[in-house]
Amino acid sequence: MLKESKISAFRKEVFCFIMIAIGATIAAFSVEDFLGPNNIFDGGIVGVSMITANMTGFKLSIVTWLFNVPFLLFGWKKKGHMFVIRSVFAMTVFAIAVAFFEKTPAITEDYLLAVTFGGLILGVGVGIVLRYGGCLDGTEIIASILSPKIHLSIGRQVLCFNIVLYLIVGFIYGWDRGLYSILTYVLVSIVMTKVEEGFDAQRGCLIFTHDDVSAIKDKIYQELGRTCTEWNTEGYIGGQNKALYVVISHYELRQLRDILSDFNCFVTVSGIDEIIGRNVKITLN
Repeated sequence: MLKESKISAFRKEVFCFIMIAIGATIAAFSVEDFLGPNNIFDGGIVGVSMITANMTGFKLSIVTWLFNVPFLLFGWKKKGHMFVIRSVFAMTVFAIAVAFFEKTPAITEDYLLAVTFGGLILGVGVGIVLRYGGCLDGTEIIASILSPKIHLSIGRQVLCFNIVLYLIVGFIYGWDRGLYSILTYVLVSIVMTKVEEGFDAQRGCLIFTHDDVSAIKDKIYQELGRTCTEWNTEGYIGGQNKALYVVISHYELRQLRDILSDFNCFVTVSGIDEIIGRNVKITLN
């Protein structure tokens, strides 16, 4: 039974890596065959890499990988080793795919078509990567680390970063390119969220267990930075046990699954429409 469980877990992990590779390849196709040739830029570290590659003549594939990987290594303790491994894999596949698509001709030179289809395709690619536990951009990682310290949500930090980025794009390449890039970013964000099924949505997780709850609470706090509410419960058959309640973002749900896989737990996950309380909400959005 244990052997079958390990085989099943291994197959799931392999499937995740396959889907991450597909998503990263789709994203690279969009960047190289729609956006890049028309000087339209994505947000985050990928956008910075595109600008740097344009101005220096360095290969985008190399620049993107070099810029992103240090952020992942910096966030190793915050996000956990499996998240970092999946993300390094995603960025490596993305870099290889970008190098391949550099040799293919642009699909269109029409800016509106490039924005529309480039944004849609990039959103699908990034959404797939996120859905299966990877990441193509280190911006969110740093933002999640800084969020509790500077009391500014992850979403707002990324937005502020991208506003500055697109102002730079406007100054260097003209304001029309800056506006096209903003439109692309909006499209990517919408499609990415739909594909990833609520990337920024909050989830309430109710955990029932007979195991040592202190170990579970400590691991959740160490890897996710979340605290749990604990109380005593009693099951009809199982008898006395403990219950933990923790609120996380959907982005962290896969990490919570990985954490709880080491324990004997029964977990329910519910969507949350709103959280009232500033000190709680700032760490989730």
